[in-house]
Amino acid sequence: MNYSIEPDVGRADAGAATRTALLDAARAAFGRAGFDGASVRTITGEAGTNLGAITYHFGSKRGLYEAVLEEGLRPLSDRVRATAASDGMAIERIVRVVEAYFAHLALHPDLPHLLLQEIAAGKEPPRVVIDIIGEVKDALAGLQREGERDGSVRPGHPVLTALSVISQPVYLTLVAPMLRTVAGLDLSDTVTHRTVVAHATDFVRRALEPRGEVHA
Repeated sequence: MNYSIEPDVGRADAGAATRTALLDAARAAFGRAGFDGASVRTITGEAGTNLGAITYHFGSKRGLYEAVLEEGLRPLSDRVRATAASDGMAIERIVRVVEAYFAHLALHPDLPHLLLQEIAAGKEPPRVVIDIIGEVKDALAGLQREGERDGSVRPGHPVLTALSVISQPVYLTLVAPMLRTVAGLDLSDTVTHRTVVAHATDFVRRALEPRGEVHA
C-alpha cells in the first residue's frame, strides 16, 4: 500500500514560511519600536498570520525576539570563529575578523541597533545573545594571546582587545545615518564602504602591532 506524505510536507512548508514571515516582520518591528514598543498584533499583521502564530512557533514574544537576534548573530559568530581558526599570523586574522564583521553588517545594517537597544535601556540581553557574543569574545581574546606569542600583537588585555576590535565595525554601522548626514560618508556606497573598512582595519592593525613597528 502506498502512503502519500505530500500533506505533511505541505504543512511543514507552510509552517516554515510562517516562521520566516514572523521573523522578518518582527525584525522590522523591533528595529522601529524596540521590544516593548513592537506589539504582537503589529508583527502578526505584517507577517499575514493570526495572533496565536507567535506563541505556536516561538513560545512568546520574547522567544521571537531572541530568535530574531540569534538569526542575525549566529552566522556572524560562525564566520568570526572560522576566521580566527584559519591560517596566518594572529594580527592578520584579527584584521580579517574586522573585515568579516563589516561584510556581515553590510548585509544586516540593523543588527547593531537591534542588539544594543535593550542594553541602552538598561536591560540584560537574552541568554542566547550573551552566549554568542561570548564566543566571539573568546575567539578574539585567543588571537590576542596567539599574537603575543608569535610577535605580531603587542601585549594587552585579551578581553578589552576583543571588545575594542569589534567596536569599530559595530559603532560605524550603528552611526551610519549620522555619518551620511554629518560627514557625507554613505556606507551603502561600495567605494565609501571599502574606504571605511580599509581605515578601520588599518586603525586596528596600528593599535595592536608591537611598539616601534608602525607601518609607513
